[in-house]
Order: sequence, then C-alpha cells, then structure tokens
Amino acid sequence: MDAQQMIIAFQGEHGAYSEQAVRQQFGPEPATLPCRSFLEIFMALQEGRATHGMLPVENSLAGTVIPAYDLLVDHDHHVQAEVIMRVEHCLLASPGTDLQEIKRVKSHYQALGQCEQTLRRMGIEPITHYDTAGAARDLAANPEANTAVIASELAAKTYNLDILVRNLEDLDFNYTRFFVLGHTPPERHDPSKTSIIFTTRHVPGALHEILSELASRNINLTKIESRPRRNRPWHYLFYLDFAGHEDDPLVQEALLGILKRSSFLKVLGSYPAFQAHD
Repeated sequence: MDAQQMIIAFQGEHGAYSEQAVRQQFGPEPATLPCRSFLEIFMALQEGRATHGMLPVENSLAGTVIPAYDLLVDHDHHVQAEVIMRVEHCLLASPGTDLQEIKRVKSHYQALGQCEQTLRRMGIEPITHYDTAGAARDLAANPEANTAVIASELAAKTYNLDILVRNLEDLDFNYTRFFVLGHTPPERHDPSKTSIIFTTRHVPGALHEILSELASRNINLTKIESRPRRNRPWHYLFYLDFAGHEDDPLVQEALLGILKRSSFLKVLGSYPAFQAHD
C-alpha cells in the first residue's frame, strides 16, 4: 500500500510516543489518527477509519501492556510488524523559558516515574497528567510560569515547545515494543517471528507438553507470559512469541501439535522480526 493511502491509528494525542513509533516505522508521509484508548484503535480498524494500528505491547521497564494483549484476544487483526523504539523523555517548556525557572513538571504518571530520581535531583515537583503529549498540547495552549512537561521530541516539534533537557529518564535502557496491526498478513521478510495465544488443558504437564512442540524442533522461544482467563477463574491464557514463520514446515508441525494439545489457539501473526538500524 502506498504510504500516502495509509491512516495509522494510535493511542494518545498528536506528538505521543506511539505516533513517534509510527514515524520511525513508516516515515512522515502516512496520516495518523489519535485515539483516546487502545479499544478505539481496534474500532478504527474495524470501521475502516484507519488502515493500520500502532499498539504498544511491552516496555523494557514496565513489562507487558496487559490491556493491549487482552484486546488482541478479542479482535481478529493481523500483526504485520513489530517496532522497538527507544523512549527518550524530554523536558519541554514554552519558548524562551530558562531551565532555572522550572519548579514543576506535568506528564503521565509512568513518564514521571521513569524520571523520578532526575526530577528529585533537579528539585522539580512532579504533577500527574493523563497523557504526555496531552500535557505538551495543554502547556502550548495555556502557558504556565515555572512549569514544564515531560514528552517526546515529536511533541516539542508538534506544539512548538523548547527542549530544555534531553534524555531525562533515570535509566537509559527504556524501550517500548509495538505491534503494527492490519487487515491482512504481511509479505514475508526473514528473519520472522510468530506470536500466538493459547490455553492449556487443566492437567499436569500440559504446558510442558506444548512447549516441547517448539523445543523438540529447535524453535527458539522469545517471550512467554500468562494472564488469567476472564471467563474461567484459575485458568490462564499464555502469550507466546517464537522465531520463525508460520509457513515454515517445522513451525507448521509445531502449531499443529500445539493445537492438538491445547483447548484454544489463536495465531496473531507471523511478521518480520525487528532489525535495529545504525
């Protein structure tokens, strides 16, 4: 699909980190559609208001984005790619503001938490806002003395704010993994990765038997996580990522074995594994 025909839905306001992930993956040409919630991303795809969705599924510090995975169970969109983006928090203020003037900062609670030690060292009071880019938008619309926000570099460009400090985060290995969602499977590009969701039968050794379908074929497991099933107390869904494509003969054998041993199996998609570029 031509980039100019794409509309990519993301959660947050313009300038959000998710929109920055869109730019990282697709460049500046595709149109973007801000959504108030993860559910709205799926609804925008379902209703044809968007061609793709950019969904955060995991953070290297905060772990799995649980609501995102819960929605993947309930909707039948294909994972077309994974995007891994370095999260770089910037301290933003109205044009002409000096860093020494800043006494308080507004942002989403997760961003504030990831910059907690730095803010304490700088003597800046954190104030919770519902969204990082939303805080930037509100500050641009209604400048406040002695006030800054924590948001992305894209938010600074979007709302014409000055970047007072880059890399404000306490830890420099802060990465977020996104799924690009679409209506159809992507073209194959190796190396590939496959994501599935399954449930086991409630018997001893059930999970071991399913994982042995991968191990016996030398298929590398890259992620596993369990979540309670919402409709069956004390039963669990397992989210699994592994190297390989569902068209590979060994992967097909493994998926057939998992299907036989599980009580539910959903293949979210096979997609190009993220490749870092210099």
